[in-house]
Amino acid sequence: MHGASQDGAPWALRPATVEDVEQIAVAELELFPDEAWNVFQLAEEIAHPDRRYVVAAQGERADGALLGYAGIMLAGDLADLHTIGTREEGRGIGRALLHWCEQQARDGGAQRMLLEVREDNERARAFYTAAGYREIDRRRGYYRIRSRRIDALVMQRDLGADGGSPA
Repeated sequence: MHGASQDGAPWALRPATVEDVEQIAVAELELFPDEAWNVFQLAEEIAHPDRRYVVAAQGERADGALLGYAGIMLAGDLADLHTIGTREEGRGIGRALLHWCEQQARDGGAQRMLLEVREDNERARAFYTAAGYREIDRRRGYYRIRSRRIDALVMQRDLGADGGSPA
């Protein structure tokens, strides 16, 4: 998957490696300051055999600056979207990352993809809904942001043999 960033520079996707951990950790702090994973957690995730991580980076070979990243956990017929983050919105990077994760899940034998999103993250909720995800559960007070507790919405999409295209 390829595209162009806000300044017109090309970008591409590639599987994440442990060499990407520091850049991903910096992006985590920028994008999710209250719940960022540290370099050790990220390194364990990327190296785990049941995880699939991807980065979007500038350049035709995705060898430039990190623009986004995502990762899933595979568990039989179920995949769980652990994280997705982009430094540029509205350029198709998030959609490309999500599509890559869904394809990896299918290739790994998953029939469904689960994710959780903060209830107050309206932009992310709209993004996932547009991609065919539906709310199936709520985890009350799951996120602790400073002194506040925020519910997590659990969303699911059937991946199906037809590619799981949303209706």
